[in-house]
Amino acid sequence: MKRHTLILSTAALAAGLLTGCEEQQITPTEQPAAPSQAETPASVDLSAKPTLKMDVDVAGTTATVRFETTSFKLSPEHYSGAHIPGEGHIHLFVDGSPSRIGVKEHTHELTGLAKGKHTLEASLHTNNHQAYNVQDQIEFEIK
Repeated sequence: MKRHTLILSTAALAAGLLTGCEEQQITPTEQPAAPSQAETPASVDLSAKPTLKMDVDVAGTTATVRFETTSFKLSPEHYSGAHIPGEGHIHLFVDGSPSRIGVKEHTHELTGLAKGKHTLEASLHTNNHQAYNVQDQIEFEIK
């Protein structure tokens, strides 16, 4: 009986970890548990939908990815913290991998990439990892 309980507990924990970050999506008009306007970054226009655009520079086996956002502030100081409207971070996926990279700055370097074509997918997320439903995708080649 104890073994079945352990297996079920482990399975439930694994399912929670796999789905935890992608369960809910929000839009700028559906902000969960919004703090006061005073806590919103002054440089962010909450009336506009955030945007995300990636650009990649390749040098050898390294790709330097630059992220441009509008109506959105990258906030490494609040990563995994409480939701603040208009700020958060980027989830970056390389070549369709289910593992994500949490990007907190406007530039991220990928090193040691294999030769060939690569695809990057990125999406904006709140500080507490809810999706803003804003994505971008780009392809590049390591020669």
